[in-house]
Order: sequence, then structure tokens, then C-alpha cells
Amino acid sequence: MSLNPFLRSLLYLIGGDVAIEVGIELLNSENEDITDEDITENIKDRIEGKGIDFEPDDSDILKLNTVRKTLYKLYSEKLAQFRRIRDKSTGWFIYYWWHEFDFLESILLEKKNYVQRKLRDRLQYEENNYFFICKACEMSNMKYRFDEAFELNFRCPECGGPLEAQDNQKIIDFLKEKIVLNQNVTISKEFEE
Repeated sequence: MSLNPFLRSLLYLIGGDVAIEVGIELLNSENEDITDEDITENIKDRIEGKGIDFEPDDSDILKLNTVRKTLYKLYSEKLAQFRRIRDKSTGWFIYYWWHEFDFLESILLEKKNYVQRKLRDRLQYEENNYFFICKACEMSNMKYRFDEAFELNFRCPECGGPLEAQDNQKIIDFLKEKIVLNQNVTISKEFEE
């Protein structure tokens, strides 16, 4: 099996090339239990001799810990799940992993809605506040709301210079544009192969 381009891109954003390789292994093991150790070994076998090295500062080409971190990233993004079983002989937990790529559309829709809420919250914040900055300390990017600037007697706490009103219309326009763009993004099964 291979990853569709959309899923491949998302995996790359989450964990780079390692996440893509882990995703391939999760897809390939769809009907069997696979541990993080098995995933690591399968990837090593598949990339052996191809000049790929995920651990350039180490003698290993891929460490188990790197795969585990990637699996936990996928888990936190709801793209992978696991069950753990205690090994009776060693007392250690064994983790069996599987993908949740079938839920990709709902995961992306949830992320889209989250971004939309954050953009709207920020727009409301920008529209409902007057901001002041110190032009002398402009590199610090410190903005003060009116009430904060008033408490400071409109003086910069860093250099003592005057705090001047900042026109945030460009930020408001930018946020409105992003909200419209985000609304127009459609998430559908079109990305599936």
C-alpha cells in the first residue's frame, strides 16, 4: 500500500520523513499487530542501502526512540492508536499500534474549525482594542492595550519613551482575509486515491 499525497503531506508536517515511513508501516500492517520495534526494523530493512539516514549524528540509521516519538506525535494528532499489554516475563509494556487514517477527513475538519475559531477570536480581540507601542523599542514588538498603556501613563516600561497609538487595520484586514480563505477550504474525500 502507499500513502495518498494528501496524507503524505500531513504526515510530513507532523513528523517529517520519519512520520511518512511510520505511516507506510502502519498501512502495511493493517491486518496484524505491529509494535514500535517491528515498525523500526521494517523501516530499516526497507531503506537499507538507499543512503537514507534519519540519525546523522549516530551510527544507527534509525533509532527506536525516534519511531516512538513519531508514533506519539501521530497519536496526539489522532492519526494512530495503540493498546498496551504487559509482558509477563519481563514486566515491560508492549505497545501495539495501528493507524486511524480512515478518520482523516474528520480530523482535518476539526483542525479547520479550530483554526477558524482562533482566527475569529483574534479578529475580535484586534477590533475591540486600541493598541499602543513604543517606536523607540519597536524591535521588541510589545503592544499595550489602552488600559495597560493608561496604567503606564503612556510611557514605555523599557526605555521611558512615549507610547503611541498603533493602527492595526492591516492586521484586521489580514485576519478577515484568512477567515474567508479558511471558510473556502473544502475537506472532502477528493484527496483519497
